Amino acid sequence: MEKGLQWETTWLDLPSGEHKRPEYLAINPVGKVPALIDDGVIVHDSTIINEYLEDKFPQNNLLPADPVARARARKFEDYADAYLMPSLFKIFWELRKPENERDRAKIAEGEREAQQHYAYLERELDGRDYFADQFSLGDISFIPPLANLERAGYSIADGFPNLKAWWARMKARPSFDRTGRTDISGVDRPLRFGLFPPLKLVTI
Repeated sequence: MEKGLQWETTWLDLPSGEHKRPEYLAINPVGKVPALIDDGVIVHDSTIINEYLEDKFPQNNLLPADPVARARARKFEDYADAYLMPSLFKIFWELRKPENERDRAKIAEGEREAQQHYAYLERELDGRDYFADQFSLGDISFIPPLANLERAGYSIADGFPNLKAWWARMKARPSFDRTGRTDISGVDRPLRFGLFPPLKLVTI
């Protein structure tokens, strides 16, 4: 969306195991999403897909030209995938279950870890509008997990003003409104993945 590209989306029902069926395993043998098919070229993993698109379509660059800032953008892209996401999935996985089957201790653990991540990100945003001084893949990588967390009824606490202001900037971007809420058919994407129903608001 940020680069003005056109694409066709195929949604997979992960809870039912569509990503483990032969049709998808022919695209990605390890059965993980996402995958990109571009003129017969198959690219796996969101980080590699993003950098492939950045290399092939350099307009509206999403990685800074400066090597220090570029490394910083990559650092935060990795942080979102390797550290924040595993913590939030402790919450997401339980919220997919019926309420009487949820592990409250696991949810609380995920919430505590999220607060620790928030504290780190808060410090890193001190004096910055974006993680790498310009809007980049370092920012984009945080949008899906935080959007799903918000969809689950959570919000960023007032004790993290830098992070909260950054999140407001992300949600104000036209690309967020066009891709973060629905797909082109109007289907709410978090529900399409079967993550969780709307919940009461929780601030962490």
